[in-house]
Amino acid sequence: MELTLITSILEETPIRFFKCIGRLTTTLKNTGVISFASIAPFDDDQVQSHYLGLWKSYGHLIDYVNFQFYAYDQGTTVAQFIDYFKTQSSNQLQWWKVLASFISDGSGGLSPENGFFTACHRLKSEQKLHGISVCSADDSQENQFPL
Repeated sequence: MELTLITSILEETPIRFFKCIGRLTTTLKNTGVISFASIAPFDDDQVQSHYLGLWKSYGHLIDYVNFQFYAYDQGTTVAQFIDYFKTQSSNQLQWWKVLASFISDGSGGLSPENGFFTACHRLKSEQKLHGISVCSADDSQENQFPL
């Protein structure tokens, strides 16, 4: 079983947030309920401050970061995407495996039609690509991608 923690609204203090998420992940992994955990932060100072505490105290429990690159502006270029990826991979997330991501409805970030897979190929050639996360994959059927 997989656990992906997506927190869009961070109403708690960073300490309360990371302790809650960290303890939950610890319990679920230790009891065998999950074997894999990922988180899904995005580029926002408040969000990043919450995840920094999680990383420092519970980073060993998180397998991947489904970073929300689709939260960047629609029309992101390949060069911008690669810069964003490298920035997020080198900051406090540096010890985690950051996944490249896109949203299937094309509402933000770099879309497949505009070079997402080109960017991924470049990252893979640099041995920096750990995987791909697709947000809202069920929208893909409308774009002629079979589920």
